[in-house]
Amino acid sequence: MCNEKMQNKYLPFSKKELLLHFAPVGKECEPNENQLNYYIRSIENYEKYKKETILGKPLHEIKGSCQIQKDERFWTVNTLMNIFYSSNRVNDLCLLFEKAFGKKVPISMEINSWEKCFSSNNLKLYFEVDLPSPAIYKEKLYSLYKEDRIQEHQIIPFIIASAHGKKTLEGSTQVDALILNPDNGFNVLIEAKVLSDISIGITYDVVRNQIARNIDVILESNERLCDPLNKREPDKSLFLLVTPKLFKDNPTSRLYGYKIREYKDKNTGEDALLKDLPHRKERELQDIPSRIGWLTWENFKEVNKKCSPWSLEKENYL
Repeated sequence: MCNEKMQNKYLPFSKKELLLHFAPVGKECEPNENQLNYYIRSIENYEKYKKETILGKPLHEIKGSCQIQKDERFWTVNTLMNIFYSSNRVNDLCLLFEKAFGKKVPISMEINSWEKCFSSNNLKLYFEVDLPSPAIYKEKLYSLYKEDRIQEHQIIPFIIASAHGKKTLEGSTQVDALILNPDNGFNVLIEAKVLSDISIGITYDVVRNQIARNIDVILESNERLCDPLNKREPDKSLFLLVTPKLFKDNPTSRLYGYKIREYKDKNTGEDALLKDLPHRKERELQDIPSRIGWLTWENFKEVNKKCSPWSLEKENYL
């Protein structure tokens, strides 16, 4: 597989390097090479078009070819791989997580320092990771349909009819990125946003928001997944939201601005989580507010200048 950079600015890593960061799946526990195709196609579209001036052109003509400039997958891969392959990786990560969660690791995780969280020759970084939906949630949702109480979570007749006889009404949750230290079970689920908001609901449960869904996932162990994904420990899990600084400075412009501040509140966060995750017990959620963080792409660039090469420099739109 070619060792050349996939794209000099937006994805300065080779196909071989990127493939290492797709989680092992299936019976063979190998990364899915098909995941590369999305990046290859996007880069090809951009390279064909980037030599032309886009000033004043209709959006419908340029948004497809220039998708790479606002693509959450590219922002996530570029930013996190630059951190992961930094010669100062542990220090960079410690600085970032101190900013997101505070100087000390949440007490309930029983790890003494951020350095111990990330100091490992086995540290893993994976993108687009499918994690199973919690069995307890799937059972609860199924029981609502079975008991004819689904109107609490879905109101469209044909969708309710479609659920008839189906015991599994939610599939796996795909997290944008996962950092995992298999030596001690420490892990971070990362939800990355550029312009989009969090999704609201799944097909059969329209009141289930994306942040609550991700937090629900971190509370579950995954012993049946391929190694080393089966090494992540729920009690040592964090949830991290990454967005542009623009939206952190203007949090009410996005639903996630409301939800993440609500869930992080040290006084009322547990109650807010319990309301959105009613199938969970209070003891499962009591320390979760301290395990939720919010960083910006600009935070990463402050720590490592190679991260997040998106800017409003004139060269980007000529």
